[in-house]
Amino acid sequence: MSAFYAELGLTQHDSLTAAQQAASEAATASGGRSFTCVVFQQGGRLMLTTAFSHAFLINHVVAEPASKGGNPRMATNRPMDPTHVRAISKYLTENEGNYILPPITLNVRSVPAIHVPRGNFATTVGFVVIGDETKFSVTDGQHRLAAIRRAGELLTEPDSTLMGDSVSVVIVVEPDLARIHQDFADAAQTKQIPASLLAAFNTREPLNRVLTKIVDGSKLFHGRIDETSKSLSKNSPAIFLLNQVRGMVKELLFRDYALSESSIPARSNQVIGSTEKQDAFVERTLSMMRILTEYMTPWKVIAELPTSGGPANQVIDYRKHYINMTATGLVIIGHVAYEIEKNQDPTWRTARYIDLATKVDWRRDAEIWQGTIISGDKITTTRAPGRLAAEKVMAAIGMPVSDVPDSLLPGAEPLVGAGV
Repeated sequence: MSAFYAELGLTQHDSLTAAQQAASEAATASGGRSFTCVVFQQGGRLMLTTAFSHAFLINHVVAEPASKGGNPRMATNRPMDPTHVRAISKYLTENEGNYILPPITLNVRSVPAIHVPRGNFATTVGFVVIGDETKFSVTDGQHRLAAIRRAGELLTEPDSTLMGDSVSVVIVVEPDLARIHQDFADAAQTKQIPASLLAAFNTREPLNRVLTKIVDGSKLFHGRIDETSKSLSKNSPAIFLLNQVRGMVKELLFRDYALSESSIPARSNQVIGSTEKQDAFVERTLSMMRILTEYMTPWKVIAELPTSGGPANQVIDYRKHYINMTATGLVIIGHVAYEIEKNQDPTWRTARYIDLATKVDWRRDAEIWQGTIISGDKITTTRAPGRLAAEKVMAAIGMPVSDVPDSLLPGAEPLVGAGV
């Protein structure tokens, strides 16, 4: 490693103290700054890791995004996504005292002055001297950097600490633009977090806070929800993904299971922004779940099964034959419940939930689903057929129906091709 460091122009010293002293003297002479760093080799190249303050990043890192429609090979970074920048900036400004930013990967075309102790160490502590003229480019993290700059402009209060905070950086010494582009592509080889796992972990969002309380407090859901997977295996004894239950909760709150994620924070704050509102919503939703679980087939049977072992595998068969064992069924239940919850009379609401559980045939081959969400052998997941199915359910339990055609009411022949 000593020879490798020498080839790259690093200055080696007989001791760590000597390396630190030399870096301090170089910084003083050049008007630069000395940063303690970890020096290591990766993929045959020299790399450093340290931490820079937000203010330092803004002054020393240059982003060179490609223009949309232009030639990205001529620029260092991909085109900037303003929406993504605003989302990160909003996160920072709203959570200045409680946030986290992943490390940013930077590139420097030439080796800055780096002082290290002599020795054959694969990894060593060193001291890098950075002058005012040193500029870094962004390999990964240009949106985070732009968001830091934007948040700093928005947080003008004297007591704001954001610009004094720091973020970890990995510095790659690489002069070749093509290799810098390849580094960006390589850094992007990450696996997307499943929506269910994100919902379980991101309890900063009020919607997710009430979601986890509903799952934990429901006799049907508790222990039977897959909270980590992207999709539910046909042979899984879990009854739903957490993200599918989240779809029902979105219907209950916003009357729209497909509401964009960017719109959810503002809408959540409007509807359940306070702890009191969240607790009240959870209580009413759990009340609904208790009634449906007590009276609805096959929920009432499943609630009495163990959560694992042979008997739990009955869930697999129920999922094949019942609409209320699918994500579409949950959305329909959520949509109808949204309308039921408009009524302030708890006795009336209880009666409607009992009707929802007992007067609706939730079997997949029931006539009520034909021509709406059932298309051939498949259940459609698009919004319009689901809305029509929900309106038919409302009509079946005696609730007012405003915008469903008479031809789709119970007892009528389904429209040819409806839901396709």
